[in-house]
Amino acid sequence: MRAQALFINGIYRSVLEEILRTHSVNAGRTLYLQPFDGRPIVMLRDNPPTVDDPVRLYASTTDELSHVSYSAEIVGWEDKTKLSRLRTREINESIKSFQPGEECLYDHAKTPGKPSLNLIHIRSLVRLPAPFSVANLIKISDGEPFSTKKTQPGGWSPVRVV
Repeated sequence: MRAQALFINGIYRSVLEEILRTHSVNAGRTLYLQPFDGRPIVMLRDNPPTVDDPVRLYASTTDELSHVSYSAEIVGWEDKTKLSRLRTREINESIKSFQPGEECLYDHAKTPGKPSLNLIHIRSLVRLPAPFSVANLIKISDGEPFSTKKTQPGGWSPVRVV
């Protein structure tokens, strides 16, 4: 596991719970997260994780932004805007089978003129038995704790592994 992790602020709990249900009967299956932002997650784009070299994911939910409640392994990253038709079809079939609440690849970018492009491949998602404050996450960018004062979901930050 790498020394840097990725914190995503505010994933819909329903998305994470659906992945947990799928993982309970399909352990080890790679599933997908699709952040709404049109900016690439640079740490994943520039050094894509793999099954053999995963990145730890920490996630808060939209209804509990101040606590990390879930963790997983990121085992891949793709730019949705650059997928071939065949790859798009393969991913859509997987999403329809194992994440039906997501329906398909989508573009819900909140950045005008920039389509949603991050497709994060995850495995081994767990709901933490004892959620912890996002203030326990130390940002790589400035060495400071992540703020507990955020009131809006969205965004991500490279952090140290806890």
